[in-house]
Amino acid sequence: MTEKSKIARTAGVVSGATLLSRLAGLGRDLATSYFFGTSAAAAAFVVAFRIPNLFRRLLAEGALTVAFVPVFTQTLQAGGPREAGALFRRMFTLLALALALLSLLGLVFAPQIVALMAPGFQQDPEKFRLTVFLTRILFPYIFFMGLGALFMGALNSLGYFAAPALGPFMGNLAMIGGTILLSPHLERPILGLCCGALAGGALQLGIQLPSLRQAGLSLAPDFNFRSPALKRILYLMGPAALGAAVYQLSVFINTILGSFLPEGSIPYLYYADRLMQFPLGIFTVAIGTAALPALARQSARGDQEGFIDSARFALGLSFFITVPAMAGLAALAQPLVGFLFERGAFTPESTRGTAETLQAFVLGLPFLSGAGILARIFYSRSNTRTPTLAAAGSLAVGALAALILMWPLQHVGLALASSISSTVNFFWLYGLLLARERAFPQKEMLLEVLSYFLLAAVMGAAVWPLGRWALASAGFWPLTLKTLGAVSAGMAVYFLLSLLSRRPHVAPLLDLIKRALGKLK
Repeated sequence: MTEKSKIARTAGVVSGATLLSRLAGLGRDLATSYFFGTSAAAAAFVVAFRIPNLFRRLLAEGALTVAFVPVFTQTLQAGGPREAGALFRRMFTLLALALALLSLLGLVFAPQIVALMAPGFQQDPEKFRLTVFLTRILFPYIFFMGLGALFMGALNSLGYFAAPALGPFMGNLAMIGGTILLSPHLERPILGLCCGALAGGALQLGIQLPSLRQAGLSLAPDFNFRSPALKRILYLMGPAALGAAVYQLSVFINTILGSFLPEGSIPYLYYADRLMQFPLGIFTVAIGTAALPALARQSARGDQEGFIDSARFALGLSFFITVPAMAGLAALAQPLVGFLFERGAFTPESTRGTAETLQAFVLGLPFLSGAGILARIFYSRSNTRTPTLAAAGSLAVGALAALILMWPLQHVGLALASSISSTVNFFWLYGLLLARERAFPQKEMLLEVLSYFLLAAVMGAAVWPLGRWALASAGFWPLTLKTLGAVSAGMAVYFLLSLLSRRPHVAPLLDLIKRALGKLK
C-alpha cells in the first residue's frame, strides 16, 4: 500500500471516529446553549474553559505532537521498539511533572490569568469572580489532555488511530451528562458542565490505556532526562508552540478583545467557532493526523519523490473538503444556527449574532486547514522554525486587523480578523514551502485548488435559495428538514461535479466507501 493510500485510509478511520466525537460535541453545544444561551454564565464558562484549552493546544497537542512524532519515528526506525519505548517513558515522566506543576500554578494565579484573558470582565465584578472560580475548577483539565496528547502521538506513530480519535467522543458525552444530569440540581448550574469537563478529560486519557499496553508502551517512570532524543523534542517544542497553534492564539486575542464588546459577543464567537470546527475536526485534523507520521517516515528514509507526492496529496485533499464546507456554511449559516441552537435561553438575536460571526469565520476555513497541513509538512522535516516565523507574522497581522475591525463590526470584525490571519499564514507558509521543496508541483496544485473553488461556487449558488426557503419556515421541524435538505443537496451537487470533472481526490474517497461497504457484507 502506498503512503498516499495509507494517508487516505487512516484519514478515513480518524474521520469516522472524529465524526462521532463531533456529533457528541454538537450535542454538548445543544445542551449548553439550551441551559445557558449567551448569558453571563455562558461567557464565564467559555473563558474559563478556553484558558486550559489554550495551554493544552499550545504546549501539549500543538508543540508536543509536532515535536514528538518525528523524533519518536526516527528513534523507532534507528533504534527499534526498545529505544522508542524508553523515549516515550522519559517524555511521559517529564510531561506529567510539568503538567502537574502547571495545574497547580493555574489554581494559584487564576485571578491574574482571567484578568489577562478577559480584562473587560473586571468591569463586572460578579462575572469576574465567577470566571475565576470556574477557571480554578477547570485548570486541572490540562493534565489529562496533555498526557492524552502524548499518548495519541505515540500511538499514531505506531499505527494506532482509532482509540485516540475516540477519546474526545467520551469527553463530550461526559460534558453532556454533567449538563443534563447535574446542572438542574445545583445552585450554580454551570458547575454541572465543569464537572462533566473534568470527568471527560479523565475518560479521554483512560480510553487510550489499553492501546498503549497493546503497543508495548509502558508508563513506568524514567527520570533519565539527559537523553539526546528527549532534548531534541524539547528543543523543537519551543518554536512549535507558536507555529502549531496560530489559530488558537488568534482565538485568545479575540477573547481578550471580545470581553470589551457588548454582552453576548464571546458566546457568539464560541458557538460560531464550534460550528466551523465541525468540518475542520472531522476532516482536516484527520488528514493532518494521518499525514504527519507518513511524511516523517518518508523523510527519515530519504524518499524525496514519495514525500513530495504525499505532501501534495494531503494539501489537495484538505482543500477538496474545506472549500465546499466554506461555501455551504456561509450560504446556510442562519438556518443552521437556528435549527441547532434556537431554543431555551438561545434567542433569535443569539441566532443572528452567531450566524454573522460564522460567515466571517468560514472565509478563512480553507486557508486555516491548508496552513495546518503545510505546518505538518515542515514538522515532518523537524523544521519548526519556518512555521514559527509565519505564525508570528500572521498573528501580528490578525491582531492589527482585530483592533481595526472590532469597533465598526464588533464580534463579526473579530471573526473576520481571524480569517485574515489564517489566510496570511497559509500563503506565507506556501511560499516558503515552494522555496525549500523546489520539486513541489506548484502549477498543478494551483489549478487543482482553483477548480475546487469553482465547483464550490456553483454549489453555493445552488444552496443559497434553499437556505432562504428554509428561513421562511414556521416551526422547528420544517426549518430542520429544509435545512438538512439544503445541506444534502449541496453535498450531492459538489460530489457530482467533482466526479464528472474527474477531480483527483474523488477516487480515494470512493475506494474508502467501497472498503467500508465490503466490510459490512
